[in-house]
Amino acid sequence: MPLSWDDPATREAIERYMAGVRDDAPWCPWNIEFIRRVNGLPSVDDVYATVFDASYLVLGLGDVYLGAPVATPLDPRHRLVTTKYNPARTWTAENSVGIGGAYLCVYGMEGPGGYQFVGRTHQVWRRHPEDGRDPWLLRFFDRISWYPVSAEELLDIRADMAAGRRGLEAVEGTFSLAEHERFLEENAESIAAFRAAQSA
Repeated sequence: MPLSWDDPATREAIERYMAGVRDDAPWCPWNIEFIRRVNGLPSVDDVYATVFDASYLVLGLGDVYLGAPVATPLDPRHRLVTTKYNPARTWTAENSVGIGGAYLCVYGMEGPGGYQFVGRTHQVWRRHPEDGRDPWLLRFFDRISWYPVSAEELLDIRADMAAGRRGLEAVEGTFSLAEHERFLEENAESIAAFRAAQSA
């Protein structure tokens, strides 16, 4: 899915939060810098690389609102952890992407929120659903991989999706638990090192 990193809509939500709710929060004025600090990463470029390198497994639909995908990276070295806003934001742009706890979520609609922003993507609802299809785009156990787009490109993609000229870019795949467990075993040392640095 396309991701407009540090999208202007997420910056606007942070500015509104600072103006009307709380200006002294440790995640202000930039959520991505907060994510970097609480995960012990050397730079915000490492946050960017981690998010775009990850393959997220959809484990839930509706954490924020019905149909909103909640996902976690398959590789534990990609599992960034954050607190949520406290108190929550009063406004979040539709399809903002954020991390709360150890989970990534796409906000299905405009509303309040608390996840730490990384960017914004396209709609996760079908505006023109076909007969027999759910109105939400993603399903349990789908995997999300992000690719970077500019804020302007994302607006074009969003307009095309809203008009029914574009859909979700999906590729069929399989997930092998045995292969995944082998991967975890083979990378146990670097996974432990990542978790130790994150914990510290």
